[in-house]
Amino acid sequence: MFTLDHLMIEVDDPQQTANHVAEFMGLPFAWPLMAKEEYTSIGVNFGDINIEFIKFNVRFGQKGSNFHGFSGMAYKDDASLQETMSRLEAAQIHYRIGEECEAHTTLPIEDDKIFPTLFLVKYHFDTSGWTQRLHKESAACSGGKFHIGGVQSLAINSNIPENVTSEFQLRSADKNQIVFTSPSGQKQVISDLIDNLDIIIG
Repeated sequence: MFTLDHLMIEVDDPQQTANHVAEFMGLPFAWPLMAKEEYTSIGVNFGDINIEFIKFNVRFGQKGSNFHGFSGMAYKDDASLQETMSRLEAAQIHYRIGEECEAHTTLPIEDDKIFPTLFLVKYHFDTSGWTQRLHKESAACSGGKFHIGGVQSLAINSNIPENVTSEFQLRSADKNQIVFTSPSGQKQVISDLIDNLDIIIG
């Protein structure tokens, strides 16, 4: 089973949008603004996952594709890149090489059938220290103003092939929504913070 790593939100001004989300949620940043030739990106730490606010110049090697709001879901696993590709092929899941750089490689999955874009990210460095730091910082702020806990589920407004649902923790729904647990058990629905994505806590 692949596990959710981060969500990708395409915006015109990553810094401004991330500042607003971090302040509204009371959450720390996962990484500061980073500008590359292909994109500009910044992340907000939602505990189990990060939410990335990004402006593309080249979207996964494809020019001329412009989206706004929630547009991508990144998953990861601990296997090697070759093992992951073999697993996808065995499950008859179509993929391609997206972005290749020193830090990571992306593999868009069934990107002619599923939107927001589903992709695997293979990091080329040990992420354990970074992951531990993010969990500590999330715990230090008690999950922010809404006390978010772990990720419970992710659903998207798209038909998902059965062989993909069996490999990824992902389901179809009428709306795009990420659901987090809450220690208080009190339900909060935040539907107007991030375009094309409801955040449900509790």
